[in-house]
Amino acid sequence: MTQGPLEFDEIGVWSELKLEIVEKYGSAYTNAFRTSTNLKKYYIDGFSGAGVHVSRRTGKQIEGSPTRALKVSPPFDRYHFIDLDKGKTDFLRSTCGHRSDGQIHTGDCNDRFVPKPLPMRNSTNAVVYYLFLASQKSVAEKMINDIFSKYR
Repeated sequence: MTQGPLEFDEIGVWSELKLEIVEKYGSAYTNAFRTSTNLKKYYIDGFSGAGVHVSRRTGKQIEGSPTRALKVSPPFDRYHFIDLDKGKTDFLRSTCGHRSDGQIHTGDCNDRFVPKPLPMRNSTNAVVYYLFLASQKSVAEKMINDIFSKYR
């Protein structure tokens, strides 16, 4: 069966906002630990997609989380991008697979990176995924307050 051209996911304003927050948090996170030479910083995206989306609001292409993560400065030490859709991982591989600091995986992120997934649901019983970046409490609190104060 021949697959047609890849159609990028269309995303709404909340997803666009999430992408902006992920980018800012990633930069704040790596900056907070830039002098920690013994600490390796990994970016793992279990639902990476193709690295490109289409804005439902404007109809234009916008950068997805992998593309934004790869531009974070200072950079993470390693990147792992995972998606179930081979078309999306192939596209991502064609745009950033040349980098030696990352790997692109096709498959279920729960099989490789999450030992026991815990489904979380919101008040309407929809599955919700949360972004977790590990850090010391005081550093994490400052980063969260700095970033999220813009959206209050």
